[in-house]
Amino acid sequence: MARITKYKNGFTLIELVVILLLLGILAAVALPKFFNVSDYQNRATYDEVAGAVRYAQKLAVASGCEVRVDLSGNSYALQQHSTDCTTGSFATISGHPITSNNFSNVTLTSVPSIFNFDAMGRSNSDVSVNIDGGSLSFDVIAETGYVDAQ
Repeated sequence: MARITKYKNGFTLIELVVILLLLGILAAVALPKFFNVSDYQNRATYDEVAGAVRYAQKLAVASGCEVRVDLSGNSYALQQHSTDCTTGSFATISGHPITSNNFSNVTLTSVPSIFNFDAMGRSNSDVSVNIDGGSLSFDVIAETGYVDAQ
């Protein structure tokens, strides 16, 4: 006598409803933490501004001309003298993609807000730069021009 067994595969309707309910709760609670855009904007701003300040220091050494960094509100600009290395007003450097930018929903604060790198790469003062109220920050050491960013 052969024994015939029937196997039922699949989920019951109640099991499917419970799983969908749990997935809905998980999506409502956990997913917004993964997609907080302001954290990404702050980090991107931090990386770009720190890179621009490093570039300003290297440009001052390479060109032998003073480079000014102007950090204010939600923007930055790298500037050099308009006529030669020592005279003329400062004008924003053109021809390179990281010499100026404006950010939305991000605030830059710097003490001081304007500082210079000389031809030796030194800053004229110690600088502390904060992104969005201090959530991310970096420092510029005056004696060496070192940009201390993590």
